[in-house]
Amino acid sequence: MINTGGGKMGKMLFSTSEFGWRLIALAATMFFMLGMGALPLGIDLPDDLRDTLERRLRVFYFMAPVLACAVLAVNLLRPNPSSEILFLYSVAFAAIPVALFPVRARLFRAYVAQHQNPDARVELDRLALFWIVGSLTTVIVVATIALMAAKYGT
Repeated sequence: MINTGGGKMGKMLFSTSEFGWRLIALAATMFFMLGMGALPLGIDLPDDLRDTLERRLRVFYFMAPVLACAVLAVNLLRPNPSSEILFLYSVAFAAIPVALFPVRARLFRAYVAQHQNPDARVELDRLALFWIVGSLTTVIVVATIALMAAKYGT
């Protein structure tokens, strides 16, 4: 069996203190909130859609932290070490804006098309779909490998 040093990486990853992981989770939540709020910046939208989007963002800014706290509270009540949960939470929250930002113009183009013709079926173009699915899949695989290296690495 070949030792790739994955155990060292995993041990370093989870050698961060509980308080450190809570700070990382807080930073990931803030990055998520700022990143999602920045998606429409610089995108030319009709005024009625911009108003609708701004109202939805206000609801988002209120509800997202409440839901994030609920998810964290439920998962942190488990007897397992919380560093792994906080790691997955942080990775997921940071990955979403990173996956959406490069294709945001395409997303909003589909959003405007759906708004202008609500009866027509509007689909996201293949490049945007490929980017979002590919980047999130990569994040899932890398996070899984990091967790496995921490738990099962030698």
